[in-house]
Amino acid sequence: MLITSIPQISYYNNNNTMQVQRNELRIKPQLNADTVSFCARPPKFDNSFFMDALGRGYDSAEPGLITKAKEFHGTLKRVVDKLKAYGFEYDEAYNSACPLKKKKSVLDKYERQGNAQDIIRGTVYWQDQQDIMAFKKFLEEMKEEGWILSPLRKLDKETGDFVKNKNGSIIKFPDLEIRQEGVTTESLAPLGEYMQRAEISRPRESTYADWQMRFISTKEKGMKEGRQDCEVIFLYGPKYKDAKEIEHKYVYEPVRKMKKLHVDMNPEHHPKGTSGYLIANNFKEIQKRLVQFISQPLFVNAFNTDLKIKDAEKLPVEISKAYSHLILNYAKSIQKALPSYYTQISKELLKDEQVVVSIKNSPSYQFRDDKTITPKEIKEAKREIKSKLIDWKEKDSERIVEVLEDLRQTLDKFALKD
Repeated sequence: MLITSIPQISYYNNNNTMQVQRNELRIKPQLNADTVSFCARPPKFDNSFFMDALGRGYDSAEPGLITKAKEFHGTLKRVVDKLKAYGFEYDEAYNSACPLKKKKSVLDKYERQGNAQDIIRGTVYWQDQQDIMAFKKFLEEMKEEGWILSPLRKLDKETGDFVKNKNGSIIKFPDLEIRQEGVTTESLAPLGEYMQRAEISRPRESTYADWQMRFISTKEKGMKEGRQDCEVIFLYGPKYKDAKEIEHKYVYEPVRKMKKLHVDMNPEHHPKGTSGYLIANNFKEIQKRLVQFISQPLFVNAFNTDLKIKDAEKLPVEISKAYSHLILNYAKSIQKALPSYYTQISKELLKDEQVVVSIKNSPSYQFRDDKTITPKEIKEAKREIKSKLIDWKEKDSERIVEVLEDLRQTLDKFALKD
């Protein structure tokens, strides 16, 4: 069997803890140096059974998750009320309306990343996001309430094993991501060496910045890694929260759907002049313009409003008619290029030497004693690849129609009118 990555499906335990992880093999085509290069996502495990099981698990666990979310939000509110002098603010209306990530979003995230740690989440407003001592106070108060940051184990890219110290012990990391200017490992020193292992990065290209962290309850029994994560996001204020939601609907959603096309969206991975290059390049252009004309001014304006920046110029959140036509034409060109893209990759993926490489990369081949690859095995693998390519092509054709409709809604809202 060529496609043999079986997902690891955990379950909702008696504590309604959602802990599902999935390992998925991707077979990357490897061509000889003297062949024409191409890029395609090869067939992978059909995860429809897994996603159906996950959806049913979410439904059965939802009542318990809501109870857990209410408990967590109660803690957040009490802590924030104590720390108002440090600039923290709790939006009770918003948190009560959105205590859980919706099932559709959870399933989508599992499909993309293999996990979804933010099912239970809470939002806290905090304007001075460089004030490390205020954050230290927040952690102390959360600990008093029985909540600590979840410990993480990270994989070493070179060894494929967990990151370890010189003595061979696994190193733990705090489940904390900081996307913020002016915060460094050194500035986290007051929090201790452990907290200095937090993941720190610059704000996104859209200028979006935040703090994200996952807490676990110290009252739960069992291993820390198996407890239900509850996420907290620090945003600058209510306008920033509104900007995040607008950007999600009109920018993130169409971009996310384009990324789900079975095409490598890095133009550098495709020879120029191919359908793959056109699709990837057009995707990059669409994403670039949406971020430039919508995301960036949205977040800049929201930041200035929440922090009451005096004399701040309000940036226009709009797309010119010329760029509106360009964005839509880029998407239509992707739609037209998909059939020829599948014609190109079918020829490459179905070559005998390419099929052999795919078989050798499969788990079943790795663990079997007899390494002989028979003509019958190659024939069966080709049949499976053909079937998968037909399925991909149909799904991508449907998905690009959805993308076009999403982009039309975006342009209806932000494009300049006559």
